Amino acid sequence: MQKENLTRTLVEKDGDPEHIIDRNLAAKYYTKSVHYLNQAMLQSPSYSRSPVLIATAILISTYEMIDGWNENWERHIKGLFWIQRFQENDGETGGLRSAVWWTWLQQDIWIAMRERRRVYNDWRPEKPISTLTALELATRASYLLSLCVNYASDEEKREDSARRAARGNELLHILQEWRDILPPEYRPLPSVSNDQIFPSIWVNPPSYAAALQIQSLALILVVTNHPSPNTIIDYGGVQQILAASMSIICGIARSVNADDDGANIVSVNCLFGAAMCVQNPRERLALLDLVESCQQRINWPQASLRKELELNYSKHAFHDPMI
Repeated sequence: MQKENLTRTLVEKDGDPEHIIDRNLAAKYYTKSVHYLNQAMLQSPSYSRSPVLIATAILISTYEMIDGWNENWERHIKGLFWIQRFQENDGETGGLRSAVWWTWLQQDIWIAMRERRRVYNDWRPEKPISTLTALELATRASYLLSLCVNYASDEEKREDSARRAARGNELLHILQEWRDILPPEYRPLPSVSNDQIFPSIWVNPPSYAAALQIQSLALILVVTNHPSPNTIIDYGGVQQILAASMSIICGIARSVNADDDGANIVSVNCLFGAAMCVQNPRERLALLDLVESCQQRINWPQASLRKELELNYSKHAFHDPMI
């Protein structure tokens, strides 16, 4: 942790001082928590199966995510994978165990996208998509995104073209199946049309809106990493898919509540993950404004994603959503 990060920071909201955060104190509690976790696992074998263990571990991991990119976060994400496998936790276990599992998967997806690697998860859902509730469909979207992050990873890109094409077609079918089965609750609320770039899209509750963004990002990852997209659909169709997906991601990001941290985190991840498929200069500028706006609301990550995207835009002439 950098020295400048261990100072008192005045947090402002809407221009007004809200509260003081002592980062020295935060670091102190973090260190104590990690020490406690290690000692408890060594001294009490039964603790390894305790829900307290995974709850504490995901809080530590979340702190590392917020505090800044570091090796500890990556290491603890991988450690949580093995702990949850030992406890036989997954997305369908239920209760706290599933809540932690889904939170862990979302963090792993973000790191995997940044590192162009596969996610650690190897669990597969048992419930058929046709039996899922509206809420379960929202979490299933995150699982589908993890499959598409795998597809866009450097590891899977080394597979032969025929196999990748078949897998890409399979993922596109699964994503379309998810979209086709959505209940009425996922439909955007009526709004006044305007000529704004990426008009606002209103979906309530926010978790359903986030699921639509996540599915759209997953679709972009598959289409832009498919070895022969024109064998699935003509070029105009591919561009239509990309445009529609970006409109959903950006339109929902434009409408999220400024105080909804979860919605803004999902928007930041999806905007950043799909940004390189935007070619139009005016649309790029609109997307950059949205990224900056959502990032400022949650103060995460610490480094400016807008500046990183601007640099990537200057380097790459063609889209590549796995930045």
